[in-house]
Amino acid sequence: MLKIILQFFVLLTVTQSAYASKIALIKLSDNLYVVEDDYYYRENSMVYIGKDYITVIGATWTPDTAKELDSQIKKVSNKPITEVINTNYHTDRAGGNLYWKSIGAELISTKMTYNLMEKHWQDILETTRKGYHGFPDIPLVLPTKTFDNNFELQNGEIKAIYTGESHTPDGIFVYFPKEKTLYGNCIIKEKLGNLASANIKEYPKTLQKLKNLNLDIKTVVGGHDSPIHGSELIDSYKKLIEAANK
Repeated sequence: MLKIILQFFVLLTVTQSAYASKIALIKLSDNLYVVEDDYYYRENSMVYIGKDYITVIGATWTPDTAKELDSQIKKVSNKPITEVINTNYHTDRAGGNLYWKSIGAELISTKMTYNLMEKHWQDILETTRKGYHGFPDIPLVLPTKTFDNNFELQNGEIKAIYTGESHTPDGIFVYFPKEKTLYGNCIIKEKLGNLASANIKEYPKTLQKLKNLNLDIKTVVGGHDSPIHGSELIDSYKKLIEAANK
């Protein structure tokens, strides 16, 4: 009898583990959360809970991961998700668009991101599917609202900043002035990362332009690997990319 009970609990543990979420929210403030998405390759997105509605920064990898993130968000807030920012045109930042659009959220990006996504989506999707076994065939779902370069959301509590080419031609930083937090997108992270779409020569200049803005930054959230760092992550990654130029 004891053996049967033990087998039952082992089976229960394995079953729960199999269905455990690979997406977690880390609270930075009452309004701001980091999203740790461990599907495929660790990507970090963000969630901002405003007075009346929620903005998601980074659509996550796929419609399924987006749906899972939505479920996690509902555990901390019942406000509607009305905006999702595509911080560049790659799958890790725009792959979830189909789901977000299906729940009525506005898909927001720069015009450059829109144009690159429209032109190169199939190429970047095929590259992703070759790199990650089981990655789904996701249809192109373009942003529904675009801006020239910099833009603000949530009454200025979210500031999207473009300073030049880097990991991709179009990548933006997202700054949260109240929280003194900078989201580095795929541009800033612990490791050098994939540079297949990067402009290596312009990359350090783009980071220097960011530094020249003299933003009040206490926390930098890296777009991949471990998420939460101090402002020193900017200089740390700048050194990595400068070394890659040599």
